Amino acid sequence: MKKKRILVCPLDWGLGHASRDAFIIRKLLEKKYEVILGGDGSSLRFLTFEFPKLEVIRIPSHKFIYSKVFPAWIMIVFQIPSFLKGIFDEYKFLRKITVLYHIDLVISDARYGLWNRQIPSIILTHQIRIRMPLFFKALEYPVYYINRLALKKFTQLWIPDFPGYPNLSGNLSHNIGLPSHSLYIGCLSRFTDYQTMLAPVENFEIVLLLSGPEPQRSVFEKTVTTQLLQQSRKSIVIGGQTEDNLSINLSTSCRRVSFLSGNELFVILKSAKYIICRSGYSTIMDLFALGKTAFLVPTPGQTEQEYLARYLQQKRLFLFSRQKDFKLEDAIRRLDETKAS
Repeated sequence: MKKKRILVCPLDWGLGHASRDAFIIRKLLEKKYEVILGGDGSSLRFLTFEFPKLEVIRIPSHKFIYSKVFPAWIMIVFQIPSFLKGIFDEYKFLRKITVLYHIDLVISDARYGLWNRQIPSIILTHQIRIRMPLFFKALEYPVYYINRLALKKFTQLWIPDFPGYPNLSGNLSHNIGLPSHSLYIGCLSRFTDYQTMLAPVENFEIVLLLSGPEPQRSVFEKTVTTQLLQQSRKSIVIGGQTEDNLSINLSTSCRRVSFLSGNELFVILKSAKYIICRSGYSTIMDLFALGKTAFLVPTPGQTEQEYLARYLQQKRLFLFSRQKDFKLEDAIRRLDETKAS
């Protein structure tokens, strides 16, 4: 019997989408499906590092440009026309490769153009309701309605979260009318099956886990690293950059690495006393799967991350502050108080 060939393609906005797809890919391979990796940029490099033997198709994606000055949502609004063109280009590209590569099923992680009426297609996203800035709040329902129409193009919608309460995404995928083809699939983390994959690595008291787009990724790194170098706790800065594999000592107590394998990252996060990171949804799911809390610093102007940070602090799962207000000693004190309570 011919094996089903499944294309898995994450959005290339940092490593979060690719890292959570690693769990799906492992499960597909266990069931003896043929998996093809699709994507572009750092997300595709991450997947080829994790699965070096799998077939690869480069599927170009739209690259958003961010700013140090303007909030993320303003930059996104200005680039909506090119974003929509990118979705249409994805759609046309998939139509070409479906027959060429004999693809039987597509699993698209937040890439809205990767559907085809000729084969089943699944879209993975937790953002059914897209958060709008305060002065555009009136547009939230129209945007939600348009998003629902786009999601209905797919055969099935997978929501990486738990139904009901407790849940991790709050009003982004709950307390709203879901499309009829929706399915909650639970917390999706590459660390879910890592309990038997421990390896001896160095322990660090503080872990700064970097993610997200430039230039704010580097701004965040500078903000926290400057404060890390002023104290003596053993710490590590994980750059989340797949382009290189550098490891340098910033001081006698602080190391910086560009990238870690999943196994190395698992052990370091599991043993860390304090974790500081963005409030990206994939990072949140990874930490939840590890049973860890963290101090979240949302990307300025990224409404989804700002909402998640506030929501999860209200649920007493995580703590947060704005990037401009971040103080390392305050973060450590608040995390200690949470553990003591």
